[in-house]
Amino acid sequence: MQESKDDTLVPDKATGVIKQLKRLAGGLMVLLPVAYAGNIHQLLNISVYDVQLLALVLTLALSTGFLIMAEHTQKRLLKAADFACAALTFCVGLYVSLYYPMISMEAPYLPGWLIATSVVLFSALIFNLPSSAGIGILSVVLLFLAYGLFGHLVPGELQSRETTLSELVVYLAIDANGMLGTALKVAVIIVIPFLLFGQLLARCGAADFFNDIALAGMGRFRGGPAKVAVTASGLFGSISGSAVGNVVGTGVVTIPMMKRAGFTPAYAASVEAVASTGGQLVPPVMGAAAFIMADFIGVDYSTVMMAALPSALLYYLAIFINVDLYAAKRNIRSVEASQIPSGWYSLKQGWHFLIPFLILFYALFALNMRPERAAVLAVLTLLVVSLIFGYRGRRIALGDIWSVVSSAGGAASGLIIVCAAAGLIIGVLNISGLAFNLTLHIINASGENVFLLALITALISIVLGMGMPTVGVYILLATLVAPALVEVGIPVISAHLFVFYFGLLSMVTPPVALASFAAANIAGAGAWSTSIAAMRLAWPAYVVPFLFLFAPSLILEGSPLEVILALGSAILGIYMVTAGIVGYMHGIVSTWFRCLLLFGGLFLLIPADLFSGGFYTDIIGLAVLGFCIAYKYLCKNRSALPLA
Repeated sequence: MQESKDDTLVPDKATGVIKQLKRLAGGLMVLLPVAYAGNIHQLLNISVYDVQLLALVLTLALSTGFLIMAEHTQKRLLKAADFACAALTFCVGLYVSLYYPMISMEAPYLPGWLIATSVVLFSALIFNLPSSAGIGILSVVLLFLAYGLFGHLVPGELQSRETTLSELVVYLAIDANGMLGTALKVAVIIVIPFLLFGQLLARCGAADFFNDIALAGMGRFRGGPAKVAVTASGLFGSISGSAVGNVVGTGVVTIPMMKRAGFTPAYAASVEAVASTGGQLVPPVMGAAAFIMADFIGVDYSTVMMAALPSALLYYLAIFINVDLYAAKRNIRSVEASQIPSGWYSLKQGWHFLIPFLILFYALFALNMRPERAAVLAVLTLLVVSLIFGYRGRRIALGDIWSVVSSAGGAASGLIIVCAAAGLIIGVLNISGLAFNLTLHIINASGENVFLLALITALISIVLGMGMPTVGVYILLATLVAPALVEVGIPVISAHLFVFYFGLLSMVTPPVALASFAAANIAGAGAWSTSIAAMRLAWPAYVVPFLFLFAPSLILEGSPLEVILALGSAILGIYMVTAGIVGYMHGIVSTWFRCLLLFGGLFLLIPADLFSGGFYTDIIGLAVLGFCIAYKYLCKNRSALPLA
């Protein structure tokens, strides 16, 4: 049977053109924000508004989305339609970018040409959401859009004012409080330079350097392969800012290494997933959500970094303790000596990778430079040292630079679309007044009980976060539920770190745990078993956010003595609870001993300033720990006492 014209395969030439256009768009998505951060437009005496840059970069991302659709379809007609959509989106978006000052003045009058322009951009974003961010965030966006149109029909206190379709579309597509709002601004202006930094590090051999340093530092200890995975994934995850991307990048090396050492596939996958997810908590780059948080609450990014540092320390310390006890219980030894590189040799070969980080930290903290400019400076430094020095015979060439830039653009396009979608949600909240009403109802539902309110917020965060990128869920939660915590007296930074943590946990929390699923696929393990193992491994991340709500010292607010005491108590508590979960403390322990460890650890984790006399919970926890240590000592010297 003869194929119809619609089913005819498109020649390779057309696919090649699409690929080149993708690379060009990706490169421009990176170069434009980098040039803007470097004040190139001012040097050229060109006046550019932030929103004009945002409109142009969003246009490039949306056009790239249609080009990807065209690339993946095999039918001539569909490919032509996708290509036409890309061209139309680009032309309309370019017009909006070039003439935005005039357009913004005409927006209140809702002229027909502006409605048509807004519909094109709005529709392009909606069509790109499923492939870029998933069905989860698309469903949330559509739900909020429905409320924006029909919220005036909702009975009771959640009723909103009536908004016409034309008014809503123009507001969301053109206004600086919609698609072109704060979330997109942070992603384009701040995050993209850091993404370029991460892509350049990956291309010039920094991932190999970090892995070698991790092997040299941790490979000789028991359970060494898992500790190497935690160290390497944490180091590189702090740069990449992407949990799933880091799992795919480092997991192909670390997961097989752990399996060969004797770790079960599910446990090996969970270690990689949890360690990669935690990279978004570790400075200097805590993922896009951290930059957005700094802008949301109006503080320097360095303030967010320092506040998140203790919780990041507790997070990774808990993973290390779990891995160590798990390895001891199952007698999993270190990495074979032949596979461990020389730490001194690795440092000697890759010391130049430290220079960009020193420059970055100096620019952020000593010079108080804006994050995007500090990132550009770090990128330029890394580019210079990478062209001069290599690692393991690997050196970046001038011809590779464009490839790195276009790859960074490809990685950024999904983030840009997610942030624009988050802008739609924020826009609906603003135009309808839902944000205030929802905050009020959440507070009323909790009866103004702070702990109950925090618990409700945590559950909402986990549910909304399932299947959504961290950026999307953080923006949603920061807009919807964080204000409720602030309203009852929780410090702003504590409230936002709280929702950030639980948004982050969506990566490892079933039923939709993207990082866990990616790691399970590499390990050949079950997705559910990996997710459950990841939750057991990352249990402090479900507890620590509650702690710093009531113990400001855990976010470095308080005297040095208060910070030290709070951290010390939390560390001991994490050790005891983890030992109870694993069932090992200087030997395999019985059920009653595990329960005792859990009991004492939870008492140590209770903040001393949570209630009057809270200091005594630490005393009880320390007493239980002392008893456990003494009992284990006696068991070691008196074989008559049962251990298990």
